[in-house]
Amino acid sequence: AGGDGTFLNVASQLPGGRFLVGLNTDPDRSYGHLSARSKHSNNLRYIINQIATQHVSFVRRSRIRVHMSYPGIGTERIPKFALNDVYVGETSPTRLSYLELRIDDLPPEKQKSSGLLLCTGSGSTAWGYHINALDFYRTSKMIEILKSRYGFNRDMSYEELRQVMDSFNDDFMFDPSDRRIKYVTREPLQNNVFRAINTHGFARDISVRSLCWNGKIIMDGIQRKFNFDDGVIAKFSITDEDSINAINFVD
Repeated sequence: AGGDGTFLNVASQLPGGRFLVGLNTDPDRSYGHLSARSKHSNNLRYIINQIATQHVSFVRRSRIRVHMSYPGIGTERIPKFALNDVYVGETSPTRLSYLELRIDDLPPEKQKSSGLLLCTGSGSTAWGYHINALDFYRTSKMIEILKSRYGFNRDMSYEELRQVMDSFNDDFMFDPSDRRIKYVTREPLQNNVFRAINTHGFARDISVRSLCWNGKIIMDGIQRKFNFDDGVIAKFSITDEDSINAINFVD
């Protein structure tokens, strides 16, 4: 019982295949994407009774597994899972992250950026959503450019602009059971030396080599933070056996 943070903390430690039920104890201040949701969200007794009588729908949630390879030492698996997302990059938000990415079978690519975000379908409603989302200002500016440069001559109401924005943003969300990892390079540096190509997309396997000064891998928040020093390689993947089961909606 609690919020999404409580759910994430427990989900990081569970063996694959287990059931985890989240109860949002403060629905007035938290939507609770990971909790058992209901049209009677303020009636906790009702939700518990519906769960007990199995008037619920279930969802399978994928989790990201991380293996770390240390030069001259060997490889080990981080003993935690990421249910929502993983940040890879420098500890300081003011320092550029220097990473070498290998996405599935594509050639490796060196990038400088504000870090790399990897997310699951569950995380695509969280940071993975907001890192990509258009706001009303940017949507309006895009329409103005279409009008001034490309002959788009239709005036749009506030509601129509809102629909365009929502359609764009909603396209970033995907199913929690999906075994793909969505990757997003945050604010990639683009100049004559660095020209990032693979900045957004989906992958089955992702390998990242650290070229950072003080790199970190952060899983679902600062409670799960691991050093990612220069030369260390992290491999990220999703397997069906690592997934957990949860209640999605209560009738």
